Amino acid sequence: MIAPSPSNPKVLIGASIPRSGHHFLANMMTGYYGSDLYYCEYYTLPSCCRSAPCTRRGQHKIIYQKSHDRDFALPADISDALYLIQYRHPVPEALSDRELELQETLGRVPLAYRQTRESYVNWLAGKAVYYRKFHDKWIANKLPNAMYLDYNALAGDPATLLEEIIGRTTGLADAQRLNAVVEKNRSPRSKTGFKPRVSEDSPYFDKDLLGAFEAWVLERCPRFGFAPEIGGSYAGSELLGLILLRDAEEPLPKGETKRLKATATLAPGHPEVLRRLAARAFREGRVPEAVKRSLKLIVAHPYYPSGYELLFRACKEAEKDIPETVLTGNAIVACSESAELSLQLGAAFGQKGLWINAIASYAIAMALEPANREAAERHAAALKEAK
Repeated sequence: MIAPSPSNPKVLIGASIPRSGHHFLANMMTGYYGSDLYYCEYYTLPSCCRSAPCTRRGQHKIIYQKSHDRDFALPADISDALYLIQYRHPVPEALSDRELELQETLGRVPLAYRQTRESYVNWLAGKAVYYRKFHDKWIANKLPNAMYLDYNALAGDPATLLEEIIGRTTGLADAQRLNAVVEKNRSPRSKTGFKPRVSEDSPYFDKDLLGAFEAWVLERCPRFGFAPEIGGSYAGSELLGLILLRDAEEPLPKGETKRLKATATLAPGHPEVLRRLAARAFREGRVPEAVKRSLKLIVAHPYYPSGYELLFRACKEAEKDIPETVLTGNAIVACSESAELSLQLGAAFGQKGLWINAIASYAIAMALEPANREAAERHAAALKEAK
C-alpha cells in the first residue's frame, strides 16, 4: 500500500451524525490545507455531481466530502478513501439538533405544530431509527480505512485527532500550523478546557421522553459504547409505538401481529397514528370514514398539516365541500408550510365566501412560491371579490 503524501493524498469522506462536530472539523481541515482542499458539502450546490468521490474538484489536491448518509446510499468501500465517521451521544445530539432546527425555522415557517410534544415524539422516533441504521452500517463493523471520532473526544482534544487525520491523509503534519488552526477554531467556552453540555439546561429537555429515546438507542446500538446519561425505559412508551411505524425491523411487542394496531395501542391519540388510520380507510375506499377520521384528527390537532392534506383529498374524492368547522385561522397556520395546501385552503374559504381568509391563504402560497401564477391569479380574484 502506498503511503499517503501531499502528492498522493487520501480522499476524505465524512459520514457524520448531525451535530457531532463536523463543521468544527471541516473548518480546521480547511484552515490547515487552505486552497489545496476542496470541501464538497454535497447537499447545497445545484450543480453537485452527487458522486463519491467527487468528480468536480478541479485542480484541488485534496477533497473532503460531507454526508450525513440519511438515505444510507453512501459507498463504504472506496479503497483510496479515509472515512471520517463522526458521532455523538444521542441525548445531547438530539437536544442540539432540536434547538438548531427550531431556531432555523423561526421567521420562515410557523412552529405551531413543530413545538408540540406530539411532533417532538415523532421527530425523536425518526432520529432513533436513523441512529440504529447509522450504527449498523458504520459502527457495528468498523472499517480499516476509517477514523471514528466521538464528539466529546474531538472537542476535548482536537489537536491529537487532527494530527492523526492529517498524517493519514497527506503524511506528517506541520505542528506549528496545526496548533494555530486548532486555537483559531476553538469555541470560547472551550478555551479553559472542554465541558460537555448539561442536557437539563435545554428548553427541550423532557426526562421521560429522552429517557425512553436514550434507552432504545443504547440497546439497539451497543457498539457506540455510550453510557446512559438519563436512565429510563422505552417499554410500553409512545415513542416505541412511533418507532414501530418507522422501522420495519423493530420487533412487534409480544402478542401483536399488526404493526399499525400495535402502534395504535401504544400511541392511541398521536396525530400520526390517527392520520394513518384515516389514510387506510381512504385507500380501502371507505371515503366517508376517511373524512370522519380526518375531521376528528384536525379537531384534536388543529395545527397538524398532514391532517388537512388528507381531509382535502377525501372530500374531493367524496365530492363534498370542506366542512366549515375546520375553516379557521388554525387552518391557515397549519397549511402555511405548503403552497399547494394553502391554495386548496384558499379555494375552500372562497367557496364559503370567507374572502379575507382566502386572501391570506393565497398570499401565503405566493410568498412560498413567488413564481406560482395560479396563486397570484387567485389572490387577485379574491381581492376583487372582497372589494
